[in-house]
Amino acid sequence: MKLRTYGWVQNPSDFKKLKLVIQIFDSKSQHYAKLRDKLVPNYIAFDDIKSNLLDKLKSDVEEFSYLDLVGTSRDKNGKSPQKRSEAVANSLIQITILPQSANTTGKKWTDNWTADGYLRWALSLNLVKHDRNSDICSITSFGKEFSRSDDNSEHENRILSKALLCYPPATQVLNILDSFLESATKFSIGNKLGFAGEEGFTSYDEGLMIDWFKNGTEEEQRKIKSDIEGTSDKYARMIAAWLEKVGFVEKHSTKLDTVNGERTGFQKFTVTAKGSHAIRQAHGSSKNKRVVKYLTWEFLAVEGKNRNYVRSRRAYILKFLQETKSFSKLLSKLNNLGFKDDSQIIENDINGLNNFGIRIEKNGNNVTLKDFIVNFSIPALNLTQELKDNVTENLKTQYMKKTKLPMKYIELLEIAFDGKKNRDFEMITADLFKNIYGFNTVLLGGGRKPDGLIFTDKFGVIIDTKAYGKGYSKSINQEDEMVRYIEDNKLRDTLRNPIEWWSNFDSTIKSDNFYFMWISSKFVGRFQEQLESTFNRTNTKGAAINVEQLLVGAAAVQNGTLSITQFPKYMNNKEIFWGEAPI
Repeated sequence: MKLRTYGWVQNPSDFKKLKLVIQIFDSKSQHYAKLRDKLVPNYIAFDDIKSNLLDKLKSDVEEFSYLDLVGTSRDKNGKSPQKRSEAVANSLIQITILPQSANTTGKKWTDNWTADGYLRWALSLNLVKHDRNSDICSITSFGKEFSRSDDNSEHENRILSKALLCYPPATQVLNILDSFLESATKFSIGNKLGFAGEEGFTSYDEGLMIDWFKNGTEEEQRKIKSDIEGTSDKYARMIAAWLEKVGFVEKHSTKLDTVNGERTGFQKFTVTAKGSHAIRQAHGSSKNKRVVKYLTWEFLAVEGKNRNYVRSRRAYILKFLQETKSFSKLLSKLNNLGFKDDSQIIENDINGLNNFGIRIEKNGNNVTLKDFIVNFSIPALNLTQELKDNVTENLKTQYMKKTKLPMKYIELLEIAFDGKKNRDFEMITADLFKNIYGFNTVLLGGGRKPDGLIFTDKFGVIIDTKAYGKGYSKSINQEDEMVRYIEDNKLRDTLRNPIEWWSNFDSTIKSDNFYFMWISSKFVGRFQEQLESTFNRTNTKGAAINVEQLLVGAAAVQNGTLSITQFPKYMNNKEIFWGEAPI
């Protein structure tokens, strides 16, 4: 059994290229003939793969393996390429999707990563189906209709419109936009899209991103616009672009006054009258008109050690909600299958399924599935506790129950230990300081600047965040960086540092009311020496705080037992301890 991930798509947006991918499975299409007669013979680099694909194409085969379609990343010698540009073609989708540089470079194939993205898109819209037991993909009746529709015709648009209205995340984006009185950025949409609070569904705070963009250098502004977004924000941007192409959404450019003059800001989206009408019809009360939502088990989680367990739990929730409206019976049915998760976890799954695009109403013990869902299969897995990462799951459950913080912040317990997620750790920590602690918060993003600042009109703190799997230990280089930031703030010399990041602090803060702070998963080894040394070199007090105490403090501020005005008294060159963790 081959368990793959699809249902969420980050990059493909060209419907014309999508149609060509679908036509790989349609032996009557012109593209199928082109693959057989020209593309495979001329561009597939390896004789064995070429021969295999040609045998299938000459036999009008319409089912292909994942490897036939997506291929691998290999150079002409069959080895992993040193550079992406050295990869040669070895699959059907690779030679179907022309790269943007094809006319200038002469390269007539794309990479396997892009090929995978287009296959995921086709699978997500129910144009192609995947057999997880054989790892074979084939066209659906819906996909064949799309394949044979005239390009740019009203018929083609109707097919794509219907596909999007059956795709739960697209309906969620439409619902979000339909509920807004004004246009919305990808960040506003992303904040309400997907399974918030788990890896693979991060969203960045819109206000923080706009402020960062306004105060960034020109290079930073380009990077912020093109590269910096949460995963859910990326999904939101992509889905909104699809919806725009079928007339359900309109896209608007924005202008922002920045330190570099007026610049084009983040795009905004609004639902059109056509889109608003379509979503109301799709969710109407008439059983004959209500759209049947399409999903598979693979849609229901994308990352994490517990991904398959979570997918199955959510899948069974949807199955059981078609049998009962009792939350207690739902819990009992799940428990009988081995899902012994806390009821709070199941409620969180229900909230996530709503943000995924499946409408579920919960009122006390009554829980109602409001959508029709296509019948889908759940793989037979060993649903035992060994399938779960118990330590992490239990910790997140306890923090969820005891702190009452939104799930996007609870996920910091996992993100903080993943060095690949350092950007997410930095962004969501800043979000927490702004929206839960209540600090004025500014993202700076490094580059002769600290990661960020938090401040009131009385004091300010220079922040450095570090996501480390095994904890943050003493580092002389990072101590030197912090010392430089502290000295920059004290001297405020534009010749020394022309970026003037310190100007973001409130001008009323007295010179002796600035502090420094490191934030990480946990602190290990001789880290205490780094705090003491930084103080001795700068005569500025600071602290460190681990991710658990960061959440404990946020919960204390939220329930009124801690005030951020008390923050300076904890700046004693030690690791901050607000109180016992909720376990």
